[in-house]
Amino acid sequence: MSFEHEFIHYKNQKVPLNWIVHSWQESTTTVLPHWHASFEISYTYSGMIENFTINSKNHSTEPGTVLLINSAEIHSAHSSYCSDLEALTIQIPFEFLNKLLPDFEYMRFVNEPKENINELNQLREILSKFYHSVKNEPEEFLEVQLMALTYEMIFLMAKYWMIQEKMPINSSVYNKKLGQIQEILSFVQENYAHDLSVDQIATEFHLSTNSLSKLFKRNLGLSVMKYVQLVRVNQAQSLLIQGEKSIQVISDQVGFPNEKSFRKAFEDIFHETPKKYQLSYKKMIKDHKK
Repeated sequence: MSFEHEFIHYKNQKVPLNWIVHSWQESTTTVLPHWHASFEISYTYSGMIENFTINSKNHSTEPGTVLLINSAEIHSAHSSYCSDLEALTIQIPFEFLNKLLPDFEYMRFVNEPKENINELNQLREILSKFYHSVKNEPEEFLEVQLMALTYEMIFLMAKYWMIQEKMPINSSVYNKKLGQIQEILSFVQENYAHDLSVDQIATEFHLSTNSLSKLFKRNLGLSVMKYVQLVRVNQAQSLLIQGEKSIQVISDQVGFPNEKSFRKAFEDIFHETPKKYQLSYKKMIKDHKK
């Protein structure tokens, strides 16, 4: 997944949604901080996701967890290996909700208020039906079924998980600052292997180091170099899974100044050394082939 402003392409013209089914093979995938105009629902059907962050607030998911991500909210995820992970992501276009829900630009969805347990169970049931419908072989009238489920879930979320703000919330979809940071994230993505510094990045975009740091902290909840580290660790994770290169070579290839700094950054996220992570992944693949 792109970790800048993600432009979502809706493939099914009859159903104005995008959905992604996740399985155990993706349980170790790191989704770096990103945002998009679409509203997003994350549903954990089984297993768990250790760290799912929405606007700097961290969530740990378990079977039945529903997370709602508003338009333009920065979100990311990373987790250790989970052998029984099954999850669903549904993305609904901003324009679709804007037509359905009055004054939608002032509305914001909140996550799982505990007092609505009956309604939450109803929402879980709808999402489970949606999950099985898109996971299995397509049935007759699948599009009709998915649209019926979509309207049901929007009704429940709007009635029980939507609040009105005094100022326009969803207009931040077009927030100039988010557009500005998108360019900087793209630059980091393309140059993570080089010797990057706050000064260098600030100069590249004609900003003071203080302005750049505030921009990152305000929009991502991270320092500039912490984000650079995340990008590098994400790239290193892919190389570790491939298992063909040494830890030192991977550290150099993704831009860390030395193996020690790579090891510390990796352990901060995955709570184990790169080598142990690599061995654990190999064992996981071997066990699943039995």
